[in-house]
Amino acid sequence: MGQARPTDNPALSSGHSLAKPLEVNPRALLWIALIALAIAIFAAGYSYRQLATVKRETARRLAELQQIVAVATETANRADAEARAARQQSALVEARLAEEQGQREALEQLYSDLSRGRDEAVLVEVERLITLSAQELQLSGNVATALAALQTADARLSRSDNARFLPLRRVLARDVERLRAAPAVDFTGIALKLDQLASSVDSWPLLAQVTSNAAALPTPGPNLDAAAPNSGWWARRWHALQSELGEYRDLIRIRVVSSPESVLLDSQQQQLVRQQLRLRFLNARHALLARNDRLYRADLAEAQALMGRYVDTQSPQAANAVTLTKQLASTALSVELPTIGDSMAAVRSLRSVPR
Repeated sequence: MGQARPTDNPALSSGHSLAKPLEVNPRALLWIALIALAIAIFAAGYSYRQLATVKRETARRLAELQQIVAVATETANRADAEARAARQQSALVEARLAEEQGQREALEQLYSDLSRGRDEAVLVEVERLITLSAQELQLSGNVATALAALQTADARLSRSDNARFLPLRRVLARDVERLRAAPAVDFTGIALKLDQLASSVDSWPLLAQVTSNAAALPTPGPNLDAAAPNSGWWARRWHALQSELGEYRDLIRIRVVSSPESVLLDSQQQQLVRQQLRLRFLNARHALLARNDRLYRADLAEAQALMGRYVDTQSPQAANAVTLTKQLASTALSVELPTIGDSMAAVRSLRSVPR
């Protein structure tokens, strides 16, 4: 009973505890694994987000690059088309220059042969005038200048008493009559009319303007007893109502418009409409002077559309302007002109015959 137990010895107890292996807590390992898994998931999500951002940026840059390539391709195509057109124009100009150069050389050669006599010099001058007339008809369509050149050639031949020139004069007379009968376009008159339309735009009333006629002030209400004395009370009332409506009928105006927005323009918008109309007429005048029939008709058609949409065409001045614009739009700038090939062939045939 008095003996001590082995477990009661401190030295033996401490030695036994040091020899026991270290035990690991499973719950701590589980928490460590969960933390590592969360870190891995967070790293994977962050990497995925960064990768998505890189993909979006790459796609955006690729789209911008494709757009730049498309614009560059379109610009290159347009430049190529313009270059082809420029080459064609250059070839045409070179051909005309070569033709002019050939004609100049021919004229110089003709002038060098003036020593052959007075009649030959007359034929050279007449051929030059006929060539000038043909060029005016072909290049600019100027009938007046071509007719003047032919008449000058005929007058030059009339001062000569050589019977060899009679067939040529007959041919010249036929060509002169054909040029006189040719339709002529009064470009100066049309340009003046377009200037008149452009200057009178500000005086046209617009649908958006308040145009109320000055009506007489209504007279005092009619006497209910002014009707027939034998008529009833309802008849006198009806007569009075008709009289009042007749006095105030000018205060109400009913107007039908094609587009409701044309009557809702403020003063600044009305000024812009007038400027658009004036610009269309001036553009038509420039197209007229440039002999551009397509642009001339297009500008006048746009002016007619603007007038029909915004201008009160019921007013006399605007109605006259619409009629004049339609007449100008129906005028053809390009007409079929006669040729003077017979005169050219006759003078060349006469010069080729030996004296």
